[in-house]
Amino acid sequence: CIPVYNGTNYLAQAIENVLSQSFEDFELLIANDCSTDGTQEIIDRYAAQDKRIVSWINEKNLRLFGNYNRCIERAQGEYIKLFAHDDHLSRDAVARMYDVFCRQPEVSLVTCSKRWIDADNKEIEKVVRFKEDVCLKSDDVILANLICLNNWIGEPAAVMFRKAHAGSGFDTELYNWGDLDYWFQILQHGNMYVIHDVLCSFRLHAESSTSASLAGLYFAADIVRMYRKWGHYLTMLGETEEHFFKRASERIALHVSYLEREKGLTFPAVREANTNRQEQFNFETVADFRVALFHAERRVSSLMQELIETRNELEHRANECKELRAAIDVMENSVSWKVTQPLRAVRSKM
Repeated sequence: CIPVYNGTNYLAQAIENVLSQSFEDFELLIANDCSTDGTQEIIDRYAAQDKRIVSWINEKNLRLFGNYNRCIERAQGEYIKLFAHDDHLSRDAVARMYDVFCRQPEVSLVTCSKRWIDADNKEIEKVVRFKEDVCLKSDDVILANLICLNNWIGEPAAVMFRKAHAGSGFDTELYNWGDLDYWFQILQHGNMYVIHDVLCSFRLHAESSTSASLAGLYFAADIVRMYRKWGHYLTMLGETEEHFFKRASERIALHVSYLEREKGLTFPAVREANTNRQEQFNFETVADFRVALFHAERRVSSLMQELIETRNELEHRANECKELRAAIDVMENSVSWKVTQPLRAVRSKM
């Protein structure tokens, strides 16, 4: 499944990448999300050459997760392999993931290690989380991601799953964590298998620069929604809602700091951002931001109180140190201390 919007720069590479897979028994669905460039011409050219390609133009713009859902709805295969028009798969990626499903019927989702590449396909970084292939219980995977507040399962192009477990698809009300939420849905049906080898590459390029603003704007609201949907897993461990949002507030702050430091995110960029073709926040998004802001303000207040208490404690200790230093000065200037100095010198060598 390849959802695409204005993908002329990389779409041809992606299609050729898929058509050259060592596993050949597949259909390639390409959903054109009302592109305004030459995307359709590229699709038509390849569709005329390979009958495995099924393509269409959406009647209206569905955005990324909605477009993935349209692909999943129309898919006829037993397995679903998601892809992105600007990413890359190793030649045996589909074959190896398919082999896992054939060997392990209890697995509902397969993912793999990945690498980040630049606009010229040069490697930026590898992300390998496990030393070898591993099968993980679904509950452990869900809890680990909720505790870390991070999607280490992977982006859509890293994942393959059974069509029987596709369910209703991605939650289009989520922005950054729509993929993680969907993986959790699929993992309700079975375990997750991680292939240690790097089988996919994700591209970082100028066209994706707005993603920093998107993450900065929507990350907080997504955390609120994810807790509402999946917080019961943490409740089973004994974590309260208050404790979760304490962690979440710190995670949001660290995330924004990272975006500023590493991605060049600025306040004007956040204020003016209109990414993912999102015209405005809906009522639920605004409500979720209010919840996130409430917990963030509570955490800031708590941290300020902790800082005040720490400062008072340091001042108290400083006064104690002054008093101790004065007592030491009195002792060192006493006659008895001076008289016993030779004895102390001998004893230190015993």
